[in-house]
Amino acid sequence: MKYDVFGIGNPLIDVIIKTEDSMLNELEISKGSMNLVDVERQKFILEKHENISRFTALGGSCPNTMVMISQLGGKSALLGKIGLDEFGDDYLKQLQESSVNSYLKRKDGMTGSTIILISSDADRTMNTHLGMCQHLTKDDLDLDAISQSKILYVTGYQWDTPSQKETVLTALKHAKRNGVTISLSLSDLFCVEKHKADFQNLLDNYVNLVFCNELEAKQMTDEDHPKDQLNKLSESVDHVVITCGNKGSIIKYNDEIIEIDAFQVKAIDTTGAGDAYAAGYLYALTQNYNIQQVGNLASICAAKVVSIDGPRCKNNFKAQVKDYLVNTINLQNLSE
Repeated sequence: MKYDVFGIGNPLIDVIIKTEDSMLNELEISKGSMNLVDVERQKFILEKHENISRFTALGGSCPNTMVMISQLGGKSALLGKIGLDEFGDDYLKQLQESSVNSYLKRKDGMTGSTIILISSDADRTMNTHLGMCQHLTKDDLDLDAISQSKILYVTGYQWDTPSQKETVLTALKHAKRNGVTISLSLSDLFCVEKHKADFQNLLDNYVNLVFCNELEAKQMTDEDHPKDQLNKLSESVDHVVITCGNKGSIIKYNDEIIEIDAFQVKAIDTTGAGDAYAAGYLYALTQNYNIQQVGNLASICAAKVVSIDGPRCKNNFKAQVKDYLVNTINLQNLSE
């Protein structure tokens, strides 16, 4: 296979800023929410934080996951659309430096961006202008590359425009015809609330592996307890993963339920925790780890990311993860 994981996602530049709950209240933003906004709204939010330091990074949920798979030693690829602007130039450069195979398409316009407001308790509130992301079309797909991948990974964030929906559905149909494993992240409660019926259709007809957290699972299933959520989702999908924050995660695979402990760390910034979990999980699956090992690697990847500022570990991520796993659970076979 050419790629372990081929991702279709929104390439976004992240602008990360520390904030206070009082500022969120002043801006009338619900804490922990994901909001689609226009350029003027983004400018207003930035003006309200003009005297607060910030940093920018390559972002987007699926891109974060593809970068971390590459950092772990996997072969990942990313399809999305960016603008012919300075942010787009920077994005492409950072992606190439991360050794992710780029299938990014470019068109005159603005590269998408997200203002991520980090509260004192490490919760993150996102305000996204999709820019060129929303103009991804089925003509941008490289179907041969998808066919040559072990896993196709898509996220619920791809469901906000008719063009994105058509593109993702075309990719899913092609992957299914060619025996490529299909993985979906439900991404955010905001996405599930808007697209529950569409997501259920994807689970019933295309998806082999679904990632979600407790809130997303509750919205999808109308069940309160994670095990009940797991059983309900497994009526549609053979492989279900529900993350439960510092309580760990729970997996159902081949009718077996596996509980994974969270690695306890001091949370500084929860941005990218779910992306990191998915990266560890997908990478480990492609390396034929058993499910307990898959879950453990996913858990430590998430723990490493929440213990730093920003959505990813920038240096020696693979070495950090490998050392921890070898020392704690005697997992020796993280690829060199």
